[in-house]
Amino acid sequence: MYYRLYKDRAGYWRWTLYASNHEIIAVSSESYVRKVDAQHGINLTKSSFSAPVYETEAA
Repeated sequence: MYYRLYKDRAGYWRWTLYASNHEIIAVSSESYVRKVDAQHGINLTKSSFSAPVYETEAA
C-alpha cells in the first residue's frame, strides 16, 4: 500500500490510498489548503505506518 499526496486543479491538497496492485482503496473526502493538514488526514487513515507517501504533480 502507498499514499499519493498531490495538489488538485484548484490548488488544494488531496491524497489517495492505493493497494499493492495500484487499485484505489480510499481518497480524501475533502481538500486541504495546507499540505500539513492533508498529511494529518493521511495519518488518521493509516492502517499501516509503513505505507509510503509519494508527492506527485497535479493530474
